[in-house]
Amino acid sequence: MQENPRAHLEDIQVLLDGPYDEKPGESTVEQYNTGVIPEREITQEDLMQTGDNPDNWLVYGGGYDNQRLYPGDELDMDNIGDLTLEWSQEYPEMPVTAEPPVTDTHNAPIIVDGEPPIMYTTFGPDEVFAVNARTGEILWSHVYTPAAGASQATAPAQRGAAVHGDLVIISTLDLGVLAMNRYTGEEEWYFNGACAYRGEAAEGLIHEEIDWTRSRGVSSSFPPMIKDGMIMKGSFGGEYGTTGWLDAVSLDGEPQWRVNMTPQDAWVGDSWKHGGGTAWASAAIDVDNNNIIVPAANGGPWYGTVRPGLNPYTCGKVALDIETGEYQWHHQDSPHDYWDYDSPSPPITYMGEINGEERRMVSWPPKVPWVFTVDAESGKLIQRSDNFTEQHNMWVLPPREPEDGEAVWNNPYAGGGSSSGQVPSYHPESQTMVVTATNVPWQIGWEPIAYEPGESYLGYIFASIGADATEHDWYNGFEGVITGLDPVTGEVKWQDWRNHNFRGGGGSATTSTGITFVGAGDGSGGEFIAYDTETGEKVWTDDVGGGSGGGPAIWRDPAEGKVYVAVSIQESGVTNVYSAEYSA
Repeated sequence: MQENPRAHLEDIQVLLDGPYDEKPGESTVEQYNTGVIPEREITQEDLMQTGDNPDNWLVYGGGYDNQRLYPGDELDMDNIGDLTLEWSQEYPEMPVTAEPPVTDTHNAPIIVDGEPPIMYTTFGPDEVFAVNARTGEILWSHVYTPAAGASQATAPAQRGAAVHGDLVIISTLDLGVLAMNRYTGEEEWYFNGACAYRGEAAEGLIHEEIDWTRSRGVSSSFPPMIKDGMIMKGSFGGEYGTTGWLDAVSLDGEPQWRVNMTPQDAWVGDSWKHGGGTAWASAAIDVDNNNIIVPAANGGPWYGTVRPGLNPYTCGKVALDIETGEYQWHHQDSPHDYWDYDSPSPPITYMGEINGEERRMVSWPPKVPWVFTVDAESGKLIQRSDNFTEQHNMWVLPPREPEDGEAVWNNPYAGGGSSSGQVPSYHPESQTMVVTATNVPWQIGWEPIAYEPGESYLGYIFASIGADATEHDWYNGFEGVITGLDPVTGEVKWQDWRNHNFRGGGGSATTSTGITFVGAGDGSGGEFIAYDTETGEKVWTDDVGGGSGGGPAIWRDPAEGKVYVAVSIQESGVTNVYSAEYSA
């Protein structure tokens, strides 16, 4: 790959020759008080500066670097106790006609500054809302019903939107990109990424090998990343024997490049064709090197016997040139994986000191419960942190078709460590990353499985998920943990062990003043917690009735003299927005 950095690029002409601009699904738009949305063109400069602007939150991770850091000093230890609920909105009761109903809240809102500020938030399956960020009033809704279908029992996640110019943009469950007018919610254009697959044109609007009913856990969308006229978004479906890809399209929906995430020249035989490696989680932008750093999912099937070799880029991160899609570097957390230890957690970029030298680094906490820190330019490993969950038999291979009692206990399980919606945050001044994670073991084995389009392609036998700590001296019995650690030295600074796991959501956001917000469920209840970022001391809590479903967002409204914190509650489908007054 280093010898030919373009080897993983697919022939874009196959997309251009197909119905790439035709929408497979149907949209329903409801408009309410849209006249209050201020006209405000969002420029490339705005996106570059949003991490330094306390008045907005224009990128999923708070900025291109994904630090989820509020840059202002309006919320600190002196007024954190004044934080109270400003408004709460239960979106499933809104008059939208979506089927299935709204059930998934793994979102992180976008905030566009103005009079008033506007929140753009999403819910699964593919629902977008424009909201008055001061009051919670719904201004418009756009519901996209995917042609592939979505499970009513386990609706897939829709984790957020992106904004640019007069557009709000989402990835869809039909593996496309939907661009809407930010002021009205009406469709501007649709890019159909499903009209071609593995260099082959579809017979209809969706290729048959990527057409199955979408459901939570295996079919979810993260927001695209936008830079320099490129909208970049990935794919999902590693549990269905797909091979992953990452698309770049222009601001008017024209395809620019497509990267195959299981590059054929680096795999043995035809194993790449069903090798997984999907790019379904949120990326980061390394502005210094003009790269997008993309998380890569598990190999397919889950057992590695049928895919010899290291299986790049699965279970790690890959850096691509934004203009061309060319390969820059990759790192694998779990090469030739057998345990579904993929790397869905968004990476974070930052400057740090190594041996007296300032270097740009990239860090992330994957399912294997260490934080990996690499050099941003080369991808070479700098540090692997102390483990942030328990580890037991982590690299012991599962047996084939085990008899009763022969399956191996591993910790963490496939949903353990840090995963999808468990977005981390980073406080540069104290060099502290805050990670939410799941500490649950399992017993597993494997059995051969044949690939069938549209069918599950795991090949795994699940003997048991979860363990009784009284029966295993290697397990502490806590299913979740919140950790503050130094990604440069690898030192764990503090931990808050929890009774409830973080599978499926529960990220963090940090202020420059050293306060970190985390939503943590505990059975039928849950807390929204503010910690002292460096010490882990709880400085504020609110009982919210469940765990959060994604990452909080923080912004300032100078006209109101308030700073706001938003979080969505997974169990209830409610978005809570808190506020505290500050002195100018």
